[in-house]
Parts: sequence; C-alpha cells; structure tokens
Amino acid sequence: MFGAIRRLLGFGPPVRSKRRSERDPHLFIYVKIPGDIQPIARGERFEDPLEAALRAAALGEVSGGGSQMDDPYPDGSPRVEFCGIDVEVVDRDQARRLLRQKLIELGAPSGTELHYTQEGSMLLDRFINGLWIEAVPRTATHPGLGF
Repeated sequence: MFGAIRRLLGFGPPVRSKRRSERDPHLFIYVKIPGDIQPIARGERFEDPLEAALRAAALGEVSGGGSQMDDPYPDGSPRVEFCGIDVEVVDRDQARRLLRQKLIELGAPSGTELHYTQEGSMLLDRFINGLWIEAVPRTATHPGLGF
C-alpha cells in the first residue's frame, strides 16, 4: 500500500536502511527536533520537504525517523519529547548548509540540532533564537546507532 502511495505522489522506492555496521558516521546526519511533534506531522512538516530538498540538490536522502516519547498528557494522550530524522548524505558540509536553511524555512523550533561526525569528533549545530551555532562538541549519540 505504501509503495502505491509513494508512486502516486512521485516518490521513488523506499530507502532501504543500512545495517549499523554499514553506515559511515561521516556521511550521516541526525536531525533532532524538540517538542511534541507527532509522527504524521513530523513526516508532513519536516521529513518530506527535507527529502525533496536533499534529492533535488543530489546531496542525500532521508533514511528514517522516530520519536522519543515523554510522559503522557494528563488525559493519557501521548506526548513526544523530541523527534529525530536520519539523513544519509554524499557531502556532509553541503548537506548541513542545506538542512540548516531548509529547517529555518520550515519553522523548526529553537533547540533543533544537527548531529554529525567530522574527523572522528562528534559535533552538532544548534538552532537558538533564529541563529545556528555550529560545530558544538556533543556527547549524546543517536538513539539506535551509537554515534
């Protein structure tokens, strides 16, 4: 069913996620977006437009996404603490520039981060009060990949 929907919307086949051991941490960016952004909204608001921009620029593709759940609301409905988007790139620095620009256009909230690895160092770019602070050392790793 999803394949038919993807074809109808003009998207190519789904990206087959690489095994952890096959991923190159230097060509991987994790987009961490704070706030209660539910999965469908994450896809429509961020994943799909980022995918389109990356593909149009031949810089990479979105390869996955997820949500870190927080304590539920008092009525029991689910609450998301932050969501994440996995991006496989062919040029990390050009992709970072594109992602930073596009996330501003998409109205990303303050506190949004791009996690990446450069020359063995784990770094992040953080969006605070309308500006990107680049190349901040980080200790947090991807929830499932460990880098």
